[in-house]
Amino acid sequence: MFIRDSRTGFMKELASDELGRIPSAPARVLVADDDESDRLFTIWQLGDAWPIQGDMLVECAADGAEALEKMHGHRYALVVLDWNMPRQHGAEVLRAMRERDLCIPVVVVSDQRREDIASDLESMAAAYVNKDELDAHSFRNAIATSMQLQTGRGLAGSGPDMMQI
Repeated sequence: MFIRDSRTGFMKELASDELGRIPSAPARVLVADDDESDRLFTIWQLGDAWPIQGDMLVECAADGAEALEKMHGHRYALVVLDWNMPRQHGAEVLRAMRERDLCIPVVVVSDQRREDIASDLESMAAAYVNKDELDAHSFRNAIATSMQLQTGRGLAGSGPDMMQI
């Protein structure tokens, strides 16, 4: 797990003994990517791109099945999803989320071209950023887009752990 310092925007990995000292009610984000270096790069960029004040706790999943398991136990303000993962492909994860009426904003971060997955993204209300173009600005825009897409799906006013720009 990682936590964002709300003053500096820097991400810090939490040791297991630090879990009890997490600030109250941080926004939870799930980053699902099977490539560890891509996952870490995404987390660091997320620290700079986070559009709201306050703390953020980032949890990781190494594949789609693990991501869905984690969504059963926690509420997330945002899910960042790689498209090509083992066990369950990003499209399968996103489809399962939408079938369960999980109105969570989703940003797909993938090296696959947007044109190749555009119909899936649009039909399942997810934003997209190419991994080669991932920076704080593009990530922040994608987060805002994903939140707007979910507003019509019942996200607005869903509770204090949901993001508001």
